This record gives sequence, structure tokens and C-alpha cells, in this order.
Amino acid sequence: MKLLLYSGGINSTVALYKFKDVDCLFIDYGQRSAKMQREFALYHCKKLNKKLVEIKIPSLGKAFYDSLGIRPNEPIVHRNVILLSIALTYAKERKYDEVIFATASEECLFEKDKPLIISTMKKLAEIYGVKLSMPFVNLSKSIIVKMGAKQGIDLGKTYSCFLGHKYHCGVCSECQARKIAFKEAGVKDETVYLR
Repeated sequence: MKLLLYSGGINSTVALYKFKDVDCLFIDYGQRSAKMQREFALYHCKKLNKKLVEIKIPSLGKAFYDSLGIRPNEPIVHRNVILLSIALTYAKERKYDEVIFATASEECLFEKDKPLIISTMKKLAEIYGVKLSMPFVNLSKSIIVKMGAKQGIDLGKTYSCFLGHKYHCGVCSECQARKIAFKEAGVKDETVYLR
């Protein structure tokens, strides 16, 4: 059985519809957007009758940000190291044979060493005896948007914003990447942006 690391965003939602024999893992690590991400993750899991496993560790984010005085809009640097470590360990303990991580090819502002991190996480997966699949790692976000539109997925019911408001802020780096992806894909963006 496969385990999809699921955020309710575009990439992981397209993966959910592409790989239908999966359970989903949602991790609340204290990110501002956890409530909205969870809402959209639940929406798609219920629609497809998929199991959604939830791990809630909101104090993790608090521990990272406490000494900063204010909480920045960007996530924990290298958050994917944390999330993948949890997903791989959970998969090993619960006898999943594969973890799907739907990252795209673009470098993130908060994860400059993405290729090195990915290769390191693959080594951890090998040690665990769990396959780590990244089916979109060589694809741009715009191609993933095209794939989702072609599958008839309502991409307006996905969540990307770092701020966690009901509507996307339109200005954080993830909102900007989302806008660009829809534009480059030539797909109508049904997302409601505050700006």
C-alpha cells in the first residue's frame, strides 16, 4: 500500500487523483495554513473515499519560531526534511511499502539545497526498506496544473497560501508561484486572492 504525503495543495491533490491506491498523511506541524490545508485535504479524501491519517504536532512550529518574536510568513526552513522523516517512519511502522512526495521541479525560496535533500531522504527510505517516489520532481508546477485540469480536478479547491486565511493572500511566495503556474498552464485560475 502507498502513503501520500498530503497537504491539500495543487501538487499533492493531483497526485491523489493520479495514484488512487493510496492512503493520505496530513501533518499539522504548527504551520499557519494547517486549518485551511486540512479542510481541502478532507474535501478531496472524502470525495474519493480515501483514508486521511492526521498527525498533529503544532508545538513543533512554535518551538522553531518562539525566539523570533513574530511569526514569519514563510515556513520552517527545510520543512520537507521533517515531513518526509515523519512520513517514512510512519510508513515503516505501519507497513506501507511506498511514500509518495509530490514535489515539483522548482526550487523553493526556503529550501535551497533541494536536490541534496531529496537524495539524502532517498537514502533514509532505502535504510527503512520503504520506496520514496517523487513522480513530479522533474515537472514544473504549470505542467502539474495542466495535468490536474485535464483530469477534471477542481484546482480551486486546493490551498497554497502560507498565511492560512480563508482566501489566498496573493502575495506570499506560494501564492505568487500558484498564479504563475496557472498563467503558464493556460488554465483559468478559480482561486480567490485577497490581492
